[in-house]
Amino acid sequence: QVLVADINIGYEELVNTQVRAFNGKPVNNLKQLATMVEDCKEEFLKFDMDYDQVVVLETKTARAATQDILTTHCIPSAMSDDLKA
Repeated sequence: QVLVADINIGYEELVNTQVRAFNGKPVNNLKQLATMVEDCKEEFLKFDMDYDQVVVLETKTARAATQDILTTHCIPSAMSDDLKA
């Protein structure tokens, strides 16, 4: 599910789909994806999804929007403790 925000306008209809690759690299599990996103130094975050869907976000803008998105949707943390470890 996409949490609605200015950064992801146009992607809000994406539901029940998995990320298959991130910036061209296969994704095997959520922990791996979290690490890949956190460590990304590229200008864009590119998520290849099921059904040939692609989500592309500007890295700097996405990172800047994260706290506002969490606050808007009453989410206490960007990821669970097991993904932070």
